Amino acid sequence: MIEPIKNILICLDHTQTDHDLMTFGRFIINSANTVEKVTVINILKSLNVPSEVLKEFPDLKKNAIKERINDLSTILEEHIGDKEVQKEVMVKIGSALKIILKVIEEKSIDLVLVGKKNPQEADGILTQRMGRRCPVTLLIVPSGSTVKIEDNETKHKVLVPVDFSEYSFLAIERAVEVAKNYDNTEIFAQHVYHVPVGYHYAGKSKKEFAEIMKLNAQKRFRKFIAKCDCQNIKINEEYTLDDNENIVEDIHNYAKKINATGIVFGSKGMTATSSFFLGSTAEKLIKIDTEFPLMVVRRAGEYKGIMHLIQKL
Repeated sequence: MIEPIKNILICLDHTQTDHDLMTFGRFIINSANTVEKVTVINILKSLNVPSEVLKEFPDLKKNAIKERINDLSTILEEHIGDKEVQKEVMVKIGSALKIILKVIEEKSIDLVLVGKKNPQEADGILTQRMGRRCPVTLLIVPSGSTVKIEDNETKHKVLVPVDFSEYSFLAIERAVEVAKNYDNTEIFAQHVYHVPVGYHYAGKSKKEFAEIMKLNAQKRFRKFIAKCDCQNIKINEEYTLDDNENIVEDIHNYAKKINATGIVFGSKGMTATSSFFLGSTAEKLIKIDTEFPLMVVRRAGEYKGIMHLIQKL
């Protein structure tokens, strides 16, 4: 059974992306129905004020932080002020990744929300590093991606790439938890398969062997999904032949085809490859995607100690 989401950390940067993150924060509160506390945090690299000026105006730093806390408190109240959850606002100065990882440990965070604008900009680089190092479930929200969840008339389609591993099973379970409180939500389970090298030694054409691989995947899927309590959520099956040895493109193209509201996938622990399917597939998806919210599902307690991670940065 997947662990409930109780404590959420939302990483704001005092830009328009904050609206997207808070909108998704509200969406998670409504869908998970288990959230007890929401913490919003804004991390400043520095105040960019010379030390001489700070000496002359000793309250400048304190007042600047106080003003930012007031701004974030306003955003928090605007979006989830009517929700019966605990709320906390934090403003820190320093290395964003180190601070976030430390807060995750100190606050027993279950889910982290981060924004994404451009992969080449600072926030994109931070998002990629969070994708590799965040020890709990991570929701990456591209700028402008809230349009679909704000439209109550649109049927939500959650894409879950599956490879029949325990990690993709966790992703299915989390997708069900998110979808169960929304009547207009479907889950699309996509398995990307390929024709192995040397298929012709079996006396089959490539097309024939592709069909064999698909039939095998369908059998595995039936066993895989039978273990899940889908709670009456419709699970659509999709089998995609990987003809170009680019699983990321296969997933992204299918997400576009069904106009997915978001993509949910499982990720292995820090002691294993930081991705799913093949090598760096998940990391590549995080890097290139600027359209779909991505939820990286991780099992609580499976990772190395946070402070040990921070020391390695």
